[in-house]
Amino acid sequence: MITGCVSNQINENKVIPNETFRSISSGDVIGYIHEDRSHAWLGIPYARAPIGDLRWRAPQEPIPWRGLLKAIEYGPACTQIGSTFGDPEAIEGSVHGSEDCLYLNVFAPKKIDKNEKLPVMLWIHGGSNTIGTSKLYDPSVLVSSERVIVVTINYRLGIFGWFAHPSISEMSVNLEDGSGNYGTLDQIFALKWIKNNIDLFGGDATNITIFGESAGGHNVYSLLFSPLAKGLFNKAISQSGSTKTSSIQDAINYREANDEYNDTISSREIVNQLLVADKLANNRQNAILLQNSMQDSEIHSYLKNQSKEQILNTYYDNLDKKDYMHKVINDGYVMPLDGMNFKSKNLRDIPIITGTNRDEMKLFLAFDPEFASQRFSLTFIKDQDLYDISSEYGSAGWKVAAVDKPASELSSIGNNKVFGYRFDWDEEPKIFLMDLSRILGAAHAIEIPFILGGMELGGLEDFMFDEKNIDEATKLSKTMMSYWAEFAYNGDPAKGRRGDLIRWETWNNLENENKFLIIDTPQDGGVRMNKEALSYEVLVERLLLDNRIPDDSMRCILLKKAAEADWMIDNNIMNSGLCNGLN
Repeated sequence: MITGCVSNQINENKVIPNETFRSISSGDVIGYIHEDRSHAWLGIPYARAPIGDLRWRAPQEPIPWRGLLKAIEYGPACTQIGSTFGDPEAIEGSVHGSEDCLYLNVFAPKKIDKNEKLPVMLWIHGGSNTIGTSKLYDPSVLVSSERVIVVTINYRLGIFGWFAHPSISEMSVNLEDGSGNYGTLDQIFALKWIKNNIDLFGGDATNITIFGESAGGHNVYSLLFSPLAKGLFNKAISQSGSTKTSSIQDAINYREANDEYNDTISSREIVNQLLVADKLANNRQNAILLQNSMQDSEIHSYLKNQSKEQILNTYYDNLDKKDYMHKVINDGYVMPLDGMNFKSKNLRDIPIITGTNRDEMKLFLAFDPEFASQRFSLTFIKDQDLYDISSEYGSAGWKVAAVDKPASELSSIGNNKVFGYRFDWDEEPKIFLMDLSRILGAAHAIEIPFILGGMELGGLEDFMFDEKNIDEATKLSKTMMSYWAEFAYNGDPAKGRRGDLIRWETWNNLENENKFLIIDTPQDGGVRMNKEALSYEVLVERLLLDNRIPDDSMRCILLKKAAEADWMIDNNIMNSGLCNGLN
């Protein structure tokens, strides 16, 4: 009996039925009926708050609570710079969220047979590993329609999630605390929580799929390679994920003056910035001298005593690239020293879905003043042809890095359960003077509402769907949910849960054999397999022969954008000779 709990209690317009009571490892918890589609438990602490002395340390077991936790509100977002894309409730440019943020949410079908164990899917949100929160993602339609359990999590972001200063390592008592990969360790800890508790929610702890988009897709990839995550999940789905990691040297060392292509923010440089901001040093050179003279214990104490506002504001004010992505660090313990080696035989037997959107780059180009202008809350493209070509090559470069190259390498080592996709839906309406099918198209993140099923994306859905396209879009969403759920059940998307879809074939390296699934509505060709594999070499060749590009200067710019689509400059492209002597 639950003391003080009445069946179907109403709390803040949420129905809290006795049937959602659970006694988990850290205490008693009760959930609610989520929009009449699923049961939900929100804001469950899966680790102790990483504050005070626990800042930049591996997550620890949560403190057990007394009484009944009403899990009906999301936990706070992790500390970040406020952004509409990160959390619409944040004030733009402010320090938003809390360091006490390690909470998760569980969504389950309302009725689960006592002996039924459903597949579990862990959703890892995107946001360049610097912004975002789990509360932006509602998987209740996926849960109720496909009968899966979905867990969504918050994890430490930015400097608080990935920061490897030598003083922290030297003052740490174990390799986890000194790894610098605290956001990755949070995700691993959440997986351990799922292993220990998910059976109480009707989930199968032996059948766990991790999936995520953008930085979430990058983190999915990182969990594939982390030896600490081994055995904690069974399948993986990376949506628009980056494969670029940071070496431990780049994460720590001072920057060289000529290191123009290194996009990793080093911890020593961040300490330099803090010392200057605190007026303990007049400039960077003096900060280096001061930092080199300090004991590890002094730097460690200095960093722990900095407020989150001091750290984030100083860091953000010194960023040249405001949308900088924090990558996992190859520390040699949480992540291998050689990063993501997709020819590793450890990946031979893991089923993997990996894909990108055809027009990934348009979401970013639409806010780039070089390509577009913003007036009266409207977006105007300056040169549509240049816009389209830039997106085409940038998005193709992203696909090479995130899909074609990893899938080819995985297939070469004998993994016959690699499934690639490209999401092509681009049927957005015209609003005022904006043709959103040209401005956004199949842009970055557009696939998320289709996969989660709610047809919502933090307000962006208002620019995506109208009465003319919503029916076909909803049908495509049901198709995608069916594929994703079948993969969660059986490690093969096959023909979807009901067996009524085109078979999604595994990636095949042989010439003229199917490689990946194109996902689109019937009016644009429908769902179909495709045989074309891309490589950086193919992209260079296409650029050289593309008569839509007026000159070599523009070709060089597009080469760089194709490489930067994975947040990197690729040496193979830049050494092609085309950009020699060009600015």
